[in-house]
Amino acid sequence: MPPAANYDDVALRASWSHRSAAYIAGLGRFGLNNLLITASGCAGPLFTLFISVELEPGRPMSEELCLNKKGGQCGCCLKHCPQKAFSQGGSFDRFKCHERLLEVSGDFNYLNRLCDVCGKCSIGPCALAA
Repeated sequence: MPPAANYDDVALRASWSHRSAAYIAGLGRFGLNNLLITASGCAGPLFTLFISVELEPGRPMSEELCLNKKGGQCGCCLKHCPQKAFSQGGSFDRFKCHERLLEVSGDFNYLNRLCDVCGKCSIGPCALAA
């Protein structure tokens, strides 16, 4: 199953994502690495489940979890990105990142499935938050 049913593989975007749903639910905040950092870190999968039950809405988390955004003292994700796909200023080049994902996917053809992950940007203190 694709990450999102409406994923546009030309623009490399979807109208919603599991990360965005988790952010809206108050589970974390976006880091400099463009990943959702939760109290447990950013090195984990997210899934969205839609149900027909009324619940109290969550609120986006107010505490900043990205050490770089918090005080500019980290940047491990910037140092480890082989594509230099994002910057200190917060810009993210999804096309550069996607190039790397396709490269990595080619390394795992023997798995007979798409394996388009790199993970270098999830290295550092935010990977497994304490």
